[in-house]
Order: sequence, then structure tokens, then C-alpha cells
Amino acid sequence: MTSGLATALTSERVNRAVVLAAWQALSSQRGDGSWVSDPDPRITETALVALSLARAAHPGAPDATTAALGWLRGAEPQAHHPAALAVETALRSLALGDGAPVDLRHPSFAQPAHAARARLLEVVALHTGRETVGGAPARLRASLNDGWAHTGRLKRWTRVELWSAHALVEAHFDNGERARQAAHRIAGEQSPAGDFFGNPVSTGLALLALRAGDPEGAAARRCTEYLLNSQFPDGTWRFASSDVWDTTLMMRVFRGEPVFDRHALPRAVAFLVAAQNPDGGWPFRARVESDNDTTSAALIALRNTAVPAKTLGGGLNHLAEQRLADGLWRTWQSAGDPPVEDVVAHVVTALDLHADRHVIARDEARGWLEERYRRDGRWHASWYHGLPYATAEVLAALAPQGDDPHDAALALAETQNPDGGWPAEAGETSSPAATGLALAALETGGVLDRERWAAGLDHLTTSQRPDGTWPGQPMMYGPRPLLTHYQTHTQAFAAMGLFAGRRYLRTQGDI
Repeated sequence: MTSGLATALTSERVNRAVVLAAWQALSSQRGDGSWVSDPDPRITETALVALSLARAAHPGAPDATTAALGWLRGAEPQAHHPAALAVETALRSLALGDGAPVDLRHPSFAQPAHAARARLLEVVALHTGRETVGGAPARLRASLNDGWAHTGRLKRWTRVELWSAHALVEAHFDNGERARQAAHRIAGEQSPAGDFFGNPVSTGLALLALRAGDPEGAAARRCTEYLLNSQFPDGTWRFASSDVWDTTLMMRVFRGEPVFDRHALPRAVAFLVAAQNPDGGWPFRARVESDNDTTSAALIALRNTAVPAKTLGGGLNHLAEQRLADGLWRTWQSAGDPPVEDVVAHVVTALDLHADRHVIARDEARGWLEERYRRDGRWHASWYHGLPYATAEVLAALAPQGDDPHDAALALAETQNPDGGWPAEAGETSSPAATGLALAALETGGVLDRERWAAGLDHLTTSQRPDGTWPGQPMMYGPRPLLTHYQTHTQAFAAMGLFAGRRYLRTQGDI
């Protein structure tokens, strides 16, 4: 086949894949203008909720628990990270009651980002009477007592999880009064529906604590009923959904496609305007506090749209208030949360797109991103697993460095697999989401190698299903180091590569 004919076929397939993806986006938009998808099931949520319902005095609890345990028996722990494997192996064991000691000595648990997972395991093991290796109940109790009075600058769900752990440990030490006090605090954060921030981990742990501190209270009853009603037909519970974040992703990717702009964009814009918090920022989902990543993503998605000036002004003011003394931004409004590269990059991109509306300095942030690359030889994302996401999102925030390809994009290009796709990390299997992100990074980074582009686009077009969707794999962190797969994210990232490919083909004169 001649190269011209091959290019023509690639262009035709890319255009057809774009049409399929766009119509899939339209068909999956909800009535309120948002997009959201339930994450794939995993052991963590289902095991913890099954434990919380195991002794619940509700007629529906035994059947729900039986269904959950049946699913858990056939489930495999996540194994991409040793701490994830340790957490899910232990929670599965605790739920199934196989008697194996819970080993808390894993070196990864010493890392600050993973210490909370070790605490969760120790608390649940203590509450259920399971032996631990490396546990220290007195030390655990002392640390939770210290945290009892110092939770003001933590995320609300983190506070609930700390209070829940405190209640369970105090109940273990027969301090019923303190367990009741903790249960009262926990109940104050409960939603009218009975959940805690739509998060089964927080909600399941809270139910254990409420039953320990106030078993006959209304909060425990509502929590039980919520969990029973939110169980999936396969017996699982799923991690929190993220309608605001998902909607910003779909808008960022599909804006500019005429059918999307005509039929989907107006309702999506209205949804984001309505989702803004009173502090001017945006939450990743309703009823939680604003975070700087979603706030930036919303501002990126709302560029050049007919939204009230106060909407954009509120978001920009929020970012101005959240700017740290060193010119960087955290993800959350909480103590101990360090700046991370993908979030700082999103803030810089958002501020650049609205540069005519503010005077917020971002040279320090841009310089920090460049310094991190010089230090590490790559960028690392904190919220998605893999090199393609980190490279694509950070390169978008940096000014072009002349006509030469960026070293980061060249290095990413070299990780392409023989099947034409890209893996999240070198040595892993290709995925449509990683491939789409990689092509977006190659476009921004100035890598124009025709063979790489043709192979990458072939991977995207051949892996797309007839209904416009792509297969996905766990990619988003939450809670670290566990990974979650959301179909909406797979759609957005894979389509991002298609749109980059179509632009590439046009610049090459092939469309």
C-alpha cells in the first residue's frame, strides 16, 4: 500500500472515530448537563462495607453481606503497587474472616501518602479482634487522641475517617463516653441521604463507628439504609463518582466539535455554573469542598463561554486566595497537602487562558515545573497513574521552547509499544487512554514523527468499540495508592488523542 493511500485510510478512520466518540458523548450526557460514570468495582469498598454491615440489625443486611462476600471470594487485589496489594489483601481477609494476621510492617506504609491506609487496617483489625503483625494499639490510640483536637484544616471526609477511627479504638479500650462523643461529631457530617460525601470508604468506616458509639441512633440507621440501597447488582460498592470533574474533562476534549457545541455544550456550561461553591471554587462532586484541581479544570472548560463574569471572577479569586507564599498551589485546602505537578500545571493553564481577567503571578509555578523536570528527568502526576498524563498536562502549561521538540515529549515517544499504543508506564500494556494522552503530549511537545502518529492513531481507531467507547483500565488514584477506572475518563483521554491526530493530519495536508 502506498503511503498516500495509507494516510488517506488513516484520515478516514480518524474522522469516523471522532464522529462515533462525539455521538457517544452526546448520548451519555445526563439531563442536568453533566457526565458521570460509576467506577469499576474493587476490593477496598466492598470489603469495608461488608464488614460494617455484617452485624447490622437490619433485615436487609444479611443478604447484602452474603452477596458482597460472594463477589470478594473471586476478586483479585490490585497489584500495581505493593501498598495497594497489601491493603486489598488485608481487607479481603478481614471481610472473609479467614483468620490471617494483618501485616502492618510493609515499608510503603511509612510513606505519608500511605500511612492512612495502614491506620485503617490497624483500626479495623483491632475492632474485629484480628491479630496484627507490627501493630501497636496503645501508640495508635495516642496518635488518634492527638488528632482528636486538631482536625480543623483537614478535608471533611478525612476528619470523618479520623473521628471514626478514634471512636472504634476508644470503644476497644472500653471508653464508651469518648466513642459516643466521636459518633456525635460524625453524625454532624452526614448527608440527608445517610452517606458521607458519597464515599463508601468514609461511609462504611463511619457506620462501624456509629454502631460502636451510638448503635441505636438515627445516624447509624440512615447510614445502614444508604449502604443497602447503594449496593450494585453484582454485590459490590463503588468508590465515589465525580460528576463535576468528569464534566470538565468532556468539555475540555470535545469543545470545538460542531455537534457537541450545538447539542451538549450549553447544558454542560449551565451545570458547571450551578456547581460552583460559594467560595468561588469547584468541587470534584457536589457537597464537598472546593479543590484547586477541579477549580482550574472548570476555568479551562469555561474559556470563551457566555458565563456570568462573577462565575469566572469567583474562580480566579479562589485561586488567588489559595496561592501559597512560594507561588504554588496545593490540591486541597488542608494542612500537609503538598503541591503536585499536575495540579500546579492545571492552575497555570487556567490562569493563562484567563490572563485578561487577573494579575495572578505564575512565573514561579512555571519555573517550579521546569525545575522538577530537570531534577527528575520526567514529570509525575499525583492524580493519574502514568507518564502520558503527566507529560500532556504539564506541557500544556509551559510556553513553547522554540521549534525543537521538547525532551519530555521525545522521551514519551520512545515508550510506544510495538502494537502502536502507549502504556501508562514503560513495560506495561497499551491502553487507549494512555495512547490518547501520549498523542496529545506529542502534539504539544512538537514530535511529528509520521510513523509514530500513524501507529498511535491505528491503535485508537482499532480499539474503539462500535458504540464509540474504548476499553479502560484503572488509572485514577483514589485513595492513594489504589487506582480506579472511570469510563468517562477513558473516553475523554482516548478522544483527546483522536482530536490531536486529526489536527496533526491537517497540518500534514492529509485531511
